Amino acid sequence: MKLIFYTLFLWVLVSYIVQAQPLPSPTEWQKELEEWIPKQYNRSVEGIFDNINRPGTAKGCIVAADSKKQPDYYYNWIRDAAITMQVVVTMYERATDPKEIDRLETIIKEYIAFNHKLQHTPNYNGNFYTGGLGAAHFLVNGSAYPGGWCTENDGPALRALAVIKFTYAYLQKGGNISYIRDHVFGPTNNTLTRADLDYIARVWPNENCGPWEELYGIHFFDQYLQRTALLRGVKLAKKLGYDDIAKHYQKSADDITQVLPSYIAKDFGIVLESVNTTHDTNHETFLDTSTILAIIHGYNHDDVFAPTNEYVIGTANMLRLVFQDIYPVNMRKEQSEGTLFGRFPDDIYDGYTSDVPGNPWILCTLGMAQYYYELAAEWLKHEKIVIGKWSKDFFKHLKVMPPGPPTPESTTTITGKAICSYVSALLEEGDRVLNAIRRHTIPSGMFTEEIDRYTGFEQGAINLTWSYDAFVTAVWSREDVHKYFSHYCEPPSPVSPSPPMMGPGPSP
Repeated sequence: MKLIFYTLFLWVLVSYIVQAQPLPSPTEWQKELEEWIPKQYNRSVEGIFDNINRPGTAKGCIVAADSKKQPDYYYNWIRDAAITMQVVVTMYERATDPKEIDRLETIIKEYIAFNHKLQHTPNYNGNFYTGGLGAAHFLVNGSAYPGGWCTENDGPALRALAVIKFTYAYLQKGGNISYIRDHVFGPTNNTLTRADLDYIARVWPNENCGPWEELYGIHFFDQYLQRTALLRGVKLAKKLGYDDIAKHYQKSADDITQVLPSYIAKDFGIVLESVNTTHDTNHETFLDTSTILAIIHGYNHDDVFAPTNEYVIGTANMLRLVFQDIYPVNMRKEQSEGTLFGRFPDDIYDGYTSDVPGNPWILCTLGMAQYYYELAAEWLKHEKIVIGKWSKDFFKHLKVMPPGPPTPESTTTITGKAICSYVSALLEEGDRVLNAIRRHTIPSGMFTEEIDRYTGFEQGAINLTWSYDAFVTAVWSREDVHKYFSHYCEPPSPVSPSPPMMGPGPSP
């Protein structure tokens, strides 16, 4: 009872303090945001590298968070580490200084060697031949986790995407192709990415845990990423002369492509988290931010569930509507703040225990900001916006609906320079979401996993690597869309210029 009273008192107190502050003008909050972004970018890069090769861990290990108790995330999660490695590989692609290239290349090769060892480490899921590649996580010394855990088949897909991306950058920088054949993709499956892709091609139809490790079934996040990994594996296999392997991967990717439309809930205009899965009290709607995260991590630029897809936009809008209503911290947000997003509406994990209402997550919120930037970039690339039945409400929220009375089934197409006002509104929406993160995280720039739904303070695992990853990739997407915008449209405002390009970040 005392704890409940204290929580309610703190909520009221914080609410009063926040509401008592003078509301900054748009110019003020945008200036504050522009000043904050490079500082937080550098802090996020620092946070990423702090969790790679930490003292006492094996070379190539990436811990999910610097948190060893309540909660204990001090493990090498395959999924989280792969998302981090995608960030490191992008930094490697951008790097021009020879010392920085060598430093990043060493880190990536250590990751490849460590993960090859993990593939051959028997674990609770089996061994190399019987399902061990579906293990979710390992101890930081490379040993198998001693307890049980559910199968997670998104990890091998994300790992393959990261290492394939490195392969092209490495060869572009003059790397030896024999290293790729010996360690990444060779004639047998005793190479890292070849093994991952062979595994995905075999298990993609199987039930497993989703990215949140709570719901056992068939998941959009998994299959969308698996498809992209296989298709990029097709290109790599052909480049290396393994045409028969490429055909095998293409067949599996085509099969997944045929399955993906089953995730569309046409009566609601959204993409579902899961199909062929029993409803439970925590997943009654199958509305989940992981659907959007799948697209920002795995879109293959082939128009299959593109950011511009009407059902994807409808999903993003539905997530915003739901989360702005269920989190008290969103109900009292300032005009300069966007919505804080959680994982799914009925989440009951608060970063410490699994029997209380869940919270906004930093990585989910930043992932939504990144989606807004990437959606805007797609509009600019194609010089076209299509507003359909399920995306109308999204545009109403942006306050840029075209003139004329819309009908439920009508579709409106905007082309040419007329798209610029829509893009500008969406860029501002993305910035407001970033600004919400700025206002609810501590001045030092340390990111946790979650933000308390009542108080607005950070909580959960400290120094969560995926949170730092999400900020860096959101900033990169923001930079990209500003380049397109500056080229095609007028600058959005005098106080929101095209941001400076962020380099690889400070060396740790």
